[in-house]
Amino acid sequence: MHIVFVSPFFVNNEREPLSGMPQYVYKIASLMQKRGHDVEIIAASSNNRTWKYKGININNALWFGTLKGSSVETSIGIIKREYAIQKKLREIDLKAPIDIVQYAGWSGTGFMHSLKCPAVLRLSTYSKVQYSHNESFKNYIEVYSFWERLAGIRSNGIIAPSKIIGETFGNDINRKVTIIETPYFNDVVENDKVYNDMLCNKRYLLFYGSFSKDKGFEVIGDMLLSFFRENSDLFFVCAGWDVKSKSGSAVQKLKKKLGEYKNRVIYMGMLNHQSLYPVIRHAECVLIPSLIDNLPNACLEALSLDKIVIGTYHTSLEQMICDGENGFLSEPGNAMSLLSAVKKVFDLSQEQREMMSIKNRCLIKKYDPTVAVIKLERYYNCLIERITR
Repeated sequence: MHIVFVSPFFVNNEREPLSGMPQYVYKIASLMQKRGHDVEIIAASSNNRTWKYKGININNALWFGTLKGSSVETSIGIIKREYAIQKKLREIDLKAPIDIVQYAGWSGTGFMHSLKCPAVLRLSTYSKVQYSHNESFKNYIEVYSFWERLAGIRSNGIIAPSKIIGETFGNDINRKVTIIETPYFNDVVENDKVYNDMLCNKRYLLFYGSFSKDKGFEVIGDMLLSFFRENSDLFFVCAGWDVKSKSGSAVQKLKKKLGEYKNRVIYMGMLNHQSLYPVIRHAECVLIPSLIDNLPNACLEALSLDKIVIGTYHTSLEQMICDGENGFLSEPGNAMSLLSAVKKVFDLSQEQREMMSIKNRCLIKKYDPTVAVIKLERYYNCLIERITR
């Protein structure tokens, strides 16, 4: 098959680390390429070049606009972006007919699909659900969600990694959403220099990702006050995007809240996977107390590295964590519930930890790339057969 994956954005060169939506797009594209398919990626960009990211053709679609203005300005920006993407798709299709297009579902990507081949919308997010607690997106939730629903209505098939997001989106547009969980594989060559320089011989809880409200970062801050009072030899380590606001960055606000304990917070900045994995590997446990989530790759990474993860109920994390069996779950937004889960980690015997590790290794097999890719191939073939029948 000639498959084109469309993302609303991507990195600009091979040196930039991938995360989130672009990381998934590249991961699934590379897996499909290894299966013998002809694969390309299209992404909206400020230039109009074709280049390679680690063996995959990236076609930049020239677009200038804003996705963070008034509702009208944002909608115009989305329409212009989609027009540029469809223009690029037609150019590629003229050279070599495309069999199927998979759109990364965010802010309406794919609502203007114009080719005869089927369009698959993969829900990277549904703003109505995933941004409901995110202050930086509160002014754009309604407009993003409108265009996302339109993209779903216009698509030939819809897939999602998260049951909670898939079900909500499907109910809102009265369409079936097929759950296909994100594949996971670890091909990272670790470099422990950063760990040795900053954390060697320290015991710590770890959070990594975006330091935003929807990811539970504020809940962690509320929990740490009690945790630090009871544990004088432990630190809190955070790595990732320090979200900024008018009242200061997330890390600044956390340290202010912790007062006398602020020196026990270690901010690592943005780390590539080579440096991040040793930090994960040596953590006492990994905190992912999201208020809502979409089957985060961070959880699979931590589980594959034999770490105990503390997640939250009703947020998609329960698809990967069974409370008390291979990790722990707390109530979203509840600092005392999170603290209780952390205490359970430190109460575990070595035998109980080993049992959790065995269950996690079994769970990770469920996300084996070969299984996920074959499932996706079958889904594509069914759509193509249905459209061309």
